Amino acid sequence: MNRMSWLLVVPLALASALSVPAGCVEFDTYFFDESSYVGGAGGNGGTGGGTGGGGTGGTQACTTQADCPTTECRITGSCNAGTCDYMTEIMPGMPVGAQVYGDCKQRECDASGAITQVDSSADVYVWAADSCRTNGCEAWKSPQPASGQCTTTWGAFGICDDSFNCIQCAKNEDCSGLQCDTSIGKCVPAHCLNDVLDADPDPAKSETDVDCGGPCVPCEIGMKCSVRPDCMGEGPCLGNPKTCQVPTCSDGFKNGDETGSDCGGSCAQDMANPKKCGQGQGCLFPDDCVAGLSCNSGTCEP
Repeated sequence: MNRMSWLLVVPLALASALSVPAGCVEFDTYFFDESSYVGGAGGNGGTGGGTGGGGTGGTQACTTQADCPTTECRITGSCNAGTCDYMTEIMPGMPVGAQVYGDCKQRECDASGAITQVDSSADVYVWAADSCRTNGCEAWKSPQPASGQCTTTWGAFGICDDSFNCIQCAKNEDCSGLQCDTSIGKCVPAHCLNDVLDADPDPAKSETDVDCGGPCVPCEIGMKCSVRPDCMGEGPCLGNPKTCQVPTCSDGFKNGDETGSDCGGSCAQDMANPKKCGQGQGCLFPDDCVAGLSCNSGTCEP
């Protein structure tokens, strides 16, 4: 799987040049190489792999043990009286160990000992909660926007738009006593839109730079900040005075488009030093996880 581009501030999945809520964990276009995701392969004499057959053992005639290869369905064969016998044989209709999570298929053995695929309505790809994507068969290949309620990255209840974003508002009328900053769909105090740096004794109400930080939208790289949430993508807030820094894959935080701390997203696509997420860490697409793990409901799992 190859990833197209690295955008600094919260890239948008499967679209370009669209505004995205700050801190959202989203992605640019992904090209998913299914062959690198499916675990398990056939044995000596089987075709194996993600979608191929596992081998064709059975009651075939043999002269030596080499004529009785191990496959996903028939394991540890021996040649007895001219016929192949197997120590372990998966019965027809039983699933094999290597499955593709979320493709609505079950790989199982047939009567000849070969791998076949049958439809499985229970095997849908489930996105992370509040991802604003619709669960479905192979949903990672072509995500579809979901509708309904969600929780924004700043903790407010919102609704999903058709660009995979969870927004709090689309117009001022959506905000009770506040105004809508449509750049990220957030309800903010009026002073966040007056082009003035407004200070307040209460840090929670004070801007850190002009119309950003605190209760306003997060600040761009290079603007002043007090804490990481003041920065777009929750990049590091460092220096004297403190300013928003570029998120990196080694800054010790989950920021930018990372799905876990310093892993997933663009970090997973660095050809020189890919940083994929381990078991229990967050993910959005299958390739956010290390080999052998699936992305199940937003978490890398075996």
